[in-house]
Amino acid sequence: PLLSCRYIELSNGLRALLISDFSGADGEGSDGESAEQEEEQEEEEGGEEDEGDSGEDPPAVTLMCFQAAAALCIGVGSFSDPDELPGLAHFLEHMVFMGSEKYPAENGFDAFLKKHGGSDNASTDCERTIFQFDVQRKHFRDALDRWAQFFICPLMIEDAVDREVEAVDSEFQLARPSDSHRKEMLFGSLAKPGHPMSKFCWGNAQTLKHEPREKQINTYERLRDFWRRYYSAQYMTLTVQSKETLDTLEEWVREIFIRVPNNGEPRPDFSHLQQPFDTPAFNKLYRVVPVRKVHALTISWAVPPQGKHYRVKPLHYISWLIGHEGTGSILSLLRKKCWALALFGGNSETGFDQNTTYSIFSISITLTDQGYQNFYQVVHFVFQYLKMLQTLGPQQRIYEEIQKIEANEFHYQEQTDPIEFVENICENMQLFPKQDFLTGDQLMFEYDPQVINAALSLLKPDRANLLLLSPENQGCCLLKEKWFGTCYSMEDISEEWAERWAGDFELNPELHLPAENKFIATDFTLKTSDCPDTEYPVRIVNSERGCLWYKKDNKFKIPKGELGKYVHTGLLSSVSRGARG
Repeated sequence: PLLSCRYIELSNGLRALLISDFSGADGEGSDGESAEQEEEQEEEEGGEEDEGDSGEDPPAVTLMCFQAAAALCIGVGSFSDPDELPGLAHFLEHMVFMGSEKYPAENGFDAFLKKHGGSDNASTDCERTIFQFDVQRKHFRDALDRWAQFFICPLMIEDAVDREVEAVDSEFQLARPSDSHRKEMLFGSLAKPGHPMSKFCWGNAQTLKHEPREKQINTYERLRDFWRRYYSAQYMTLTVQSKETLDTLEEWVREIFIRVPNNGEPRPDFSHLQQPFDTPAFNKLYRVVPVRKVHALTISWAVPPQGKHYRVKPLHYISWLIGHEGTGSILSLLRKKCWALALFGGNSETGFDQNTTYSIFSISITLTDQGYQNFYQVVHFVFQYLKMLQTLGPQQRIYEEIQKIEANEFHYQEQTDPIEFVENICENMQLFPKQDFLTGDQLMFEYDPQVINAALSLLKPDRANLLLLSPENQGCCLLKEKWFGTCYSMEDISEEWAERWAGDFELNPELHLPAENKFIATDFTLKTSDCPDTEYPVRIVNSERGCLWYKKDNKFKIPKGELGKYVHTGLLSSVSRGARG
């Protein structure tokens, strides 16, 4: 359905975006049903509310059609952790949900959501903390009031501290076997001493319970101090989505969230801590023993923060070329040599990859056994491709192709679950001006070769850090990362290769820019069809060369098809699906 939006600012400094898919008058919903009819259908499909949890989850269609959702983002995260209490921001994210003065039951909110077909979640990043929930629409007003109390008057009972420390510790223990988390913590440890990137953002029983007791630190009092200092309305952005009118949503938000306190303190700011990885520990080769049995190479650069260039998105332009898999690409050449299986490049836009102190650009390559044995040559191909891009400079034709593809994906995207949608938008509200809340993270607005050139010029061999993962590193990795226990070794980059990259090395002629893409859709006019409207797809072509099934989309009118192919060689049969678009 089409969404209507309204931006409001409360007198306490909290900013909110109201999103309504209410599309009619006199109580009509987006599909023409009355509000009363929708509520009756919710009860039929979701169970009777007065009898408590039926023990079965509501049907998925119910969640898609009748869920309302809200998300709140606070501009504070693990960068603000006290040095003596690593993980405090993450711990507070857990503790605020342990009841409020108005609704004191410790797990009352979770029980309320479970009873009414809802869910909730929260996450702590480097500079932001996000909370979100969804629930059946008719219970949204009540749920919103219960949820808001965690930011108005949470109990944070002292007796719950030890129990919730164990929950934080369990999350940490579950994350320990993850190679991606291990790489992040190892990478963060390379930052300058005193930079918040080197902090242990997760927190565990050691940092939040045992060590504080040994040092006579009152974790409970520090939690309350942290809440008073940082859980303040002027740092918060709120997004709500439901089928109520915008006027109704505004009335609710103003009435409920005006009670969130504003402490008048300045916003946490780390933007002065630039170039955290300008240290002797960077631009080295790190061999790592992974948990998974895989050979992988990650080449990383730490560049100045790129968030201000969101309208150009220079790193996205570069990553699109790096990750291109067609003729002339890095991966195409590596696959010819049987050295690589996959390649991913870019910036994930998480707090780890992009914050106010730096941005990371990484190229991760899954290597074969041969690729692992020749990993320096693999790195050389990457540097050759980057040198080619720097020599040729930004290409407006390629930028506009990417721009059109991103715009098509945005305009014809399928409906997202409300809880995911509001989570994304409330974070966007921390990053972009209000006219770009919905589009700032997806669209490429303007081509600026100077901005792209500036980013490209930073991706030089002498600024790169190499991370080589392989089970074969076992035995030679005598160092151990403090928190995740990752075994690794550090060494200088081979003098032979460093000298070659410092000079004017030749480019492989097989590396070149992708050819013009002539297949980007520009005409989305829906064609009339002679086929009758049916409930199920109808086979309209059936021959030795293949079959074609057709089903008219009368509701969403999305221009989309799906192609499947069956390959039979006599030795191997396989079925694959793809080419959706």
